[in-house]
Amino acid sequence: LALVEGDVIGALSGDPDLYIVNNYGYKRLFLNPVIFGFYGHLGGFTSVRQVAPATRDILKTSGLFRNCETNDPRIYAVQVSGEDEATLHWVNVSGQQAVAEDSEFFKKVFCVNSQELNWYPRGADYTSVFQVPVYSR
Repeated sequence: LALVEGDVIGALSGDPDLYIVNNYGYKRLFLNPVIFGFYGHLGGFTSVRQVAPATRDILKTSGLFRNCETNDPRIYAVQVSGEDEATLHWVNVSGQQAVAEDSEFFKKVFCVNSQELNWYPRGADYTSVFQVPVYSR
């Protein structure tokens, strides 16, 4: 796909969603421009790589995050509830359980910073990986 970990992509289709990609074939959504603004080091909107919708869609969307800024081992799942709105849920399972329920689990985890993590309202903990919602547009 000629994409590397850390590339920010948007689709040429007029869809306003922006994503960051990883080396495992996953992308994660920047829920809104405010959150995208928390990551100035990515270069802003002028650094977004425009790709064909088919290229965007080959990458699976993940909603799993962890705060790498504080090196917090807890992993959270985002539940999108509306345009630019979501709730964050702690995935309160052991690593062993996570991998047993989804062998790709840790490949789907994206680093976020404290600003983003604190932006979301919190919901009830998830006690199974099977509770993690799948984002689709």
